[in-house]
Amino acid sequence: MNIHKLHIPAPYIHPVFTDGSIDTPVSIDAPFPVIVRDARSVAANNTAPFVPALGLMNIPNHTDIFGNTDSSRANIGIAVGNTSADVVVPDVWRIRRFIILCNRSGSGTTNVNIHCVLWGRLLAPNGTPTVWRQVATAAEGGSIEEIPLRFVLPSSLTGALGYDQYRITFRREQNSDPAPELSLVRVYAELG
Repeated sequence: MNIHKLHIPAPYIHPVFTDGSIDTPVSIDAPFPVIVRDARSVAANNTAPFVPALGLMNIPNHTDIFGNTDSSRANIGIAVGNTSADVVVPDVWRIRRFIILCNRSGSGTTNVNIHCVLWGRLLAPNGTPTVWRQVATAAEGGSIEEIPLRFVLPSSLTGALGYDQYRITFRREQNSDPAPELSLVRVYAELG
């Protein structure tokens, strides 16, 4: 009979493998490991609808969640020196994923794909920003009807993203008449 024992120091699980069964004592000194996650609403745009930028490639100066095309503008993050963000989140380093919901208008031939891109950048202690780095992308297929869209960036949950500021942009692959409009944008951040 083989007896296998495995001991992991506190404060994690102490599994003991004996005869094919697992004995897992759990106490205040040796709790189960837990990943604490919370999601919160970090931004909303309830103003006039906007048309996503037209383009075949992802670039930071496409239309952002507030309808702006200024690539120096951060949507979500910390404020350092002269660099600010539309929405200041003091614990931005904890963000693991963004969930973006919006309404897409539809009439006529507006059945073009909408792409959502997440950009991240770091800030120097004096507030000087680095260049934007593309963090994740997602796309929603075209539809003629008015429908809500949902983008999850990145699509799989990993560790904290770790950037000081984020910019979320939208683009459409092809032109249409009328062009699709996005409205009622909601941005949720999942933190860990």
